[in-house]
Amino acid sequence: MRTIAMLTMAAVLTAPGVAGAAGSADKAQAKASTKAEATAAGGAQVKSPSTPPAQDPASSEAASSAQAVGAAQGSVDAQAQADAEAKIEARKSLERIKQRGAKVSAEARAKAESKLKVVATRTSEEAARNGSATVAARLAAEFGMSADQLTAEHQALGCSWGELMIAHSLDANTTTEVTVAQLFELRKEGTGWGQIAAGLGLKLGEVVSAVQAEGRVAAGLAKPDGKVAVIRGDGTRASVGAGAAASAAVPAGGASATAQTGVGVGVKIKP
Repeated sequence: MRTIAMLTMAAVLTAPGVAGAAGSADKAQAKASTKAEATAAGGAQVKSPSTPPAQDPASSEAASSAQAVGAAQGSVDAQAQADAEAKIEARKSLERIKQRGAKVSAEARAKAESKLKVVATRTSEEAARNGSATVAARLAAEFGMSADQLTAEHQALGCSWGELMIAHSLDANTTTEVTVAQLFELRKEGTGWGQIAAGLGLKLGEVVSAVQAEGRVAAGLAKPDGKVAVIRGDGTRASVGAGAAASAAVPAGGASATAQTGVGVGVKIKP
């Protein structure tokens, strides 16, 4: 009996249907296991943080260099534009001086220019006799500059000592935003000192008197005191002195005034 039972069980196990079912079950279990492993691996891959690609040091340096060049170029362009705009405004200012000065009678301008020319010539002759260094030292002390600065300006502008003295006398008194160098731009264009002075809003009679006073300083006939002879007019800075030096006294009625004003007061447009 026991032998028959074992044979019967073996027959059952080796029967085609039972064997196929067992094989299918094993395959299904293996497939499910494989799928589960793949899903787990995929999930782990998705959840793992991505690693950024390594940057090329050469590319990074090139990018930084390009940015620096771009910033520098932008700064240069901005400065160039600012300089161009400043030149345009300076030119407009010079044109206004010419136009305003031209409204003063030609006779008054010619008379003032004739007297100014005499003083300028004498100053240049003084420099020729006693040396440019002597005249430079005297006028520099009067205009609040060093002798070296005034000498360098004289050489750069290529003007006479007399004309440089006139220019500084006007520049020290006017409130118009203009420089000595720009005044000489007008001179090179043929504009006379009388027209320039009138265009700056200065009274021509007082311009002549002030320049004559500075001419005495240049000649050594008066000591420089760091105060440029004052010139009145609607465009003057009368009573304003350079540094702490300033003095002004106007008698009752305003008939006359004694005031001294120095150089370098106010805002100037750079040449």
